[in-house]
Amino acid sequence: MYYVNYMHKRSCMVSYNTYMIWLTKLLKRHWKRYVHMFRMNKITLMSMCYDLETQYGLKPLRMINVIEKVAMFFYIITLSASNKKVQERSQNLGKTICRYSNKVLKTIFCS
Repeated sequence: MYYVNYMHKRSCMVSYNTYMIWLTKLLKRHWKRYVHMFRMNKITLMSMCYDLETQYGLKPLRMINVIEKVAMFFYIITLSASNKKVQERSQNLGKTICRYSNKVLKTIFCS
């Protein structure tokens, strides 16, 4: 019983609906909801991501690309989303979300 409760743990973040899959569905199917969530259209977001990556040095990582980072940042800012809510949506840890948000914020304001 001890082994089952304390040693053999399963991850609680096992959803296959990752943030990029959710973002792609929004971009393709629900443009009004997308504009409401991020306060910009798809072309503006893609242009901003391209500029942040090429001109201001925001780098994609192995597990997350620039579009996901910027979209997560604007999701937090525009909807006043809590870290817990973003964790559930993106299936990332809270510390990871803070790190990505801080990188985008520093890139935007320190450029």
